Amino acid sequence: MEKIKKIIEEIFQIMGVEEANIKIKKDNSLKDRELLMVNIEINSKDVRYFLNENAIGLSALQHLVRVLAFKDIVGQVYLLIDINNYRKERERFLSELAVKVAQRVRRTKKPLTLEPMSAYERRFIHLKLAEQPDIVTESIGEEPERRIVVRLYP
Repeated sequence: MEKIKKIIEEIFQIMGVEEANIKIKKDNSLKDRELLMVNIEINSKDVRYFLNENAIGLSALQHLVRVLAFKDIVGQVYLLIDINNYRKERERFLSELAVKVAQRVRRTKKPLTLEPMSAYERRFIHLKLAEQPDIVTESIGEEPERRIVVRLYP
């Protein structure tokens, strides 16, 4: 975990991010011992690099840290970085969106196509709506314009 923190601090230093509080939590409760789950919470005043344009910078930081920190690890690593609770707030928004979209599809009986989203956000919507037995979701299009279509179960 110290290696991860050091990598993030070095990236931030190069980018000119002066202050950042980094908390790293490793989840050991998983039954699958081949899967390592690491959650990183970062709080910083200087987040302009990471939270603009649908948080592309946050996704890039997450990918870069995963590649650098776990290149020699055997097994699957699930790494999630959240800066200033952006992901938590976005998940709350996506959860509310999923409920509203499902209600609208039921009411109109017509499919609804959502705005383009990251793979993480699409997965969140798919999982949220999988709880609805009368609703079906599918991803369409090519990155970065990949989006979800929500429709009634046939």
